[in-house]
Amino acid sequence: MRFSEQIEVSRPAADAFRYIAEFENTAQWDPGIAESRKLTDGPVRIGSQFDVVALFRGKRQRFRYTVTELDDGRRIVLEGDGEKATSADAITVEPAGGGSRISYTADVRLKGLRRIAEPLLKPMLRKTGEDALAGLKLELDRPA
Repeated sequence: MRFSEQIEVSRPAADAFRYIAEFENTAQWDPGIAESRKLTDGPVRIGSQFDVVALFRGKRQRFRYTVTELDDGRRIVLEGDGEKATSADAITVEPAGGGSRISYTADVRLKGLRRIAEPLLKPMLRKTGEDALAGLKLELDRPA
């Protein structure tokens, strides 16, 4: 299941990217995330890991996210692995006017026999993604 969307925010691209790349911030802007914390020390880099607890249909799903690609200041790709699903999230930030344009793509795959339910869950994934990006826009449009 793929969700792909763009938003524009008033925060400059470098600041927006820094905030997004610190994936432990996810719980601050994504209403579908109950908890997020960084597991590795130091700056965000390839191999950095995050523990993320997502809420899906009222149930907590724990994912271990790992940064697999990093074009610092511009693009980050994280791969999440959970008991029931995997997710690959690609986030690109570019300057746009006085702020930035953020492109977010999430590819979610259910594991095992759950894959049969993917077509039914796709509308929920879209709603979850839209809510997350609305929260990110609110957060990044706040005065710093």
